[in-house]
Amino acid sequence: MFKIKLNEEARFGLITFVAFLALLLLMVILNFLLGGTKDKTAVEKKKEKTVIISEAKQNNSTPKPLPKAVVSTVREAIKKTDPETAYIEINKVAKNSPEYEELRKIIAEDTRKRKAPKVRKEEGTSPSAPIRYLDESSPRDRMTEAIFVYFVDVSNILLPHLCIQSASKKPLKITGFTITADSKVIEIISPPIKQENTEKGVAEWYDVPLDQRSYEAVQAMIKAKKVTLTITGSGGKTTRAVTDSERKSFRQILDGYAALGGSLDYLKAAKPAPSKPSAKQKAK
Repeated sequence: MFKIKLNEEARFGLITFVAFLALLLLMVILNFLLGGTKDKTAVEKKKEKTVIISEAKQNNSTPKPLPKAVVSTVREAIKKTDPETAYIEINKVAKNSPEYEELRKIIAEDTRKRKAPKVRKEEGTSPSAPIRYLDESSPRDRMTEAIFVYFVDVSNILLPHLCIQSASKKPLKITGFTITADSKVIEIISPPIKQENTEKGVAEWYDVPLDQRSYEAVQAMIKAKKVTLTITGSGGKTTRAVTDSERKSFRQILDGYAALGGSLDYLKAAKPAPSKPSAKQKAK
């Protein structure tokens, strides 16, 4: 076998070179092993941090209310006349759920009631006295100048009335009324007027079921831009403007009357009544 003989100095150099290569290889191996472990640890820590942050976000988010809680909130909002909250809450419930259908009906009914005329119900002072339905704006006593429409319930039969009342220091002893609605003039001859003394003087009022003539007067006042009411009596005469609030109440009470099943067909004539009564009517 072929052998190379090296002197002492050459052998030392070769051993040193081989040792250097071995050390370098060892460092590369260690760096690879330690670096991989470090990267793996960093990835695991990153994943762990992400999980913790996600859980924190979930824990801090507002829990979705249960349908029953939403139903309760909507009912409470409607009681407090807060429809905006009611509509916000209903969107938290699935549209194909029974709770959503229940809430939809509740809100629809509340909306219908809000749009319905505001009618005041007054029980009779005695068991035989009829129930009266009046607009909220109508007076509650006889000491106020007013013209208004209301209806009564007599044994489940609804009957509309027209009431004109006057309050003055001395009795007018009313004999008739003149209603001027824009250019249209309608006169009503009054039957005997009811009267009572008040703290301010004397109250007189005309209160009769609506007939064709008075219904025509009501319709004319509703449609007109300007309306005046003149009350004539043997003791004097007064004229005043019929307010927008009074005229609005005519429509509201007639709408309420129709909503409860009342019909005004019997008052709608093929031909309108004359603007002024004939001499024969005055004679009566």
